[in-house]
Amino acid sequence: MVVKYHEYWDLVGVEQHSQFESKLKGLLFKPEERKEFYDNLLKVKNDVSTDTFKEYFELYAAERKTNQQDFTPDSIARLLTKLTRANKNVEDGFNAYDPAAGTGTLLIAQWNYDRVQVMPWNYYPHNYFYMAEELSDTAIIYLLHNLALRGMNAIVLHGDSIERKYKQVYFVQNSKGDHMLYSDINVMPHSEFLKKALNVREWTDEPIKHIESQKVVWRGFDKKVSELEQTSLFEE
Repeated sequence: MVVKYHEYWDLVGVEQHSQFESKLKGLLFKPEERKEFYDNLLKVKNDVSTDTFKEYFELYAAERKTNQQDFTPDSIARLLTKLTRANKNVEDGFNAYDPAAGTGTLLIAQWNYDRVQVMPWNYYPHNYFYMAEELSDTAIIYLLHNLALRGMNAIVLHGDSIERKYKQVYFVQNSKGDHMLYSDINVMPHSEFLKKALNVREWTDEPIKHIESQKVVWRGFDKKVSELEQTSLFEE
């Protein structure tokens, strides 16, 4: 389905790209409004097997000169997924990792591959976990929405994956474990535990305090969010 730019703008009542992007950023930490936006977005583009914002981002927001951004065609993303065939029953770690995720094209391809390997009633989001890193302040907005829209579980690091310097770490979680629901978007504390666990060399921005999930649930791991600074996210 081809979506024209004005269809995106109409969803949030704006008339130009800068306003649309401002709205997208504002929705990141407003779960009820974000849900309404996703509901309406799926009415105009209901194919979640590929990056929802890819064509729009390439046209309006790509930072090809400043950040050398280029984009993976969907056909190449699907081919890479078939070639790598990440283990969908990973006992420790992530089902897929992208150190330069952009808006999430490769991760979405892997997620789509993972979910169609089982029957819909046997697909449980908490059995799949993804990791993304992205430098761009602009792309990170689209990336987080893409992951949350699909009900994915993911750790997203916003910063330089080579220098290991980060602004924030986001934890996107399908807290109900229901593939028909959207994910929460949480911002992780700038703790020493997290710094060590994710090999963060330096925090480059002030921490954002925003928690939506009441618990962290992943492959049997079940902890209150208030305990995250003392407890590993990856323990069974």
